[in-house]
Amino acid sequence: MVSKRRFLMFWIGGLIAFVVALVLHMPLTLDSVPEGIVDHQTATTAARVDFIQREWANAGVYRSAFSAMVADFVFIALYSLGSLLGGFYFISKGPGTLRLIGWALVASAFVFLVSDTLETWMQIQQLAAGEGSDAKAAIAASMHYPKLASWIACFILPLNGLILEWSQRRSA
Repeated sequence: MVSKRRFLMFWIGGLIAFVVALVLHMPLTLDSVPEGIVDHQTATTAARVDFIQREWANAGVYRSAFSAMVADFVFIALYSLGSLLGGFYFISKGPGTLRLIGWALVASAFVFLVSDTLETWMQIQQLAAGEGSDAKAAIAASMHYPKLASWIACFILPLNGLILEWSQRRSA
């Protein structure tokens, strides 16, 4: 059985890591790259990746991009693990809605882990190579929406589970 404390420790740790990653991504937002890291994540061609990376190099933030992407891996690990533990925690609470929330959270955590890890790995490979790759850009871009949807689910489902658990305890 997973403890609530362990689940919350990793899940909240993941949210804190997300804030740190956001701060590290801020210098990557330029007039020519208005969405910063999101422009790189959603670039579907090597030419677009090359343009973004060239703009980052010209602005002197190329190394910052690498640091930000490494921070993403820390965030992905903590948030995925916290969400997975949360799913297992809610599953262990017995039948009913909490169990359903638990299974949905486990599935969302798995989708998030796979999609965001693959997206970030494709990005960091292109950054390290100093040039874009059509195949890697397309793979990274195709992971954006599954990652985004599962990130939102991994945020909302634990909150719903915690509120439901609290209200059930209170009414008992």
